[in-house]
Amino acid sequence: MKNLTLFFLFVLTTNYAVSQCTSAYSQASYALAHTKKSLSSDNFDHQKYYAGRAIEALEKTKSLVESCGCSEATSPVLDALDNLKLAEDPADWEAGRFYAKHGYEYLQTLMTKLDLCTSNAATVNYEVEATTAPTVSATNTSGPSAGEGSLQAQQQELEAEKQRLLEQQRLLEEKIAKQKQLAEQARVNRQLELEEQIKLKHMAEQVLFDIEKNYQELARALNCQEATAVLKGGYSREDDVLNDETLEQTRAYYLNLTAATQQKVLEALKKCTK
Repeated sequence: MKNLTLFFLFVLTTNYAVSQCTSAYSQASYALAHTKKSLSSDNFDHQKYYAGRAIEALEKTKSLVESCGCSEATSPVLDALDNLKLAEDPADWEAGRFYAKHGYEYLQTLMTKLDLCTSNAATVNYEVEATTAPTVSATNTSGPSAGEGSLQAQQQELEAEKQRLLEQQRLLEEKIAKQKQLAEQARVNRQLELEEQIKLKHMAEQVLFDIEKNYQELARALNCQEATAVLKGGYSREDDVLNDETLEQTRAYYLNLTAATQQKVLEALKKCTK
């Protein structure tokens, strides 16, 4: 009974390690994406902002790495953190880019280490499990007999079946870990895309409001009531609508809205010339 308890404790510990390593991989993906944005920013404030976002994700990664026991990932986590903290508050844009670049390199190493740890956690040494799993043992020690030979054959069959089941479990755990990793990566990618959509939405709506304000002033100066009449706003949407759109669909929406607004004003201005 004690051996059986140890066996199940071992399996539960393994599952927990897989879960923690998968979560660490997810947070590290956020950090990598934000660091990449910091590197590609030509605006000093944006560069520092994304470095800060990367640090937030990396702090969570550090905690999860410690929980999942992936000691190989500790060094690149700390090295990436050191560089990104310098990138968050640099002397100038060039210095920020320098440290963000080094942080990005350490993060790439981190992703490789976490990928290995996630796989290794799911493919643990099942020979250890075999030693903790219960086995049937013979009680007759007086010497071999026909009955004992039959019992030994049964033992061998049970051992072979146990090894087969352990191998099935190992393959299943490996498959589940990979599926979780892919699902987490997809969730991370979608979250990053949604952030870009929200930023685009707010910028586009503000510009459209500014354009309308300028057109209204121009229409009043030109005494063109037709143009004033078609400028009725209606550019703002709730952020929640973006959940049902891709980034490309959001771009297309505001592109079409801008073109339609310009066309309405142009047609109204033409009427005023007649």
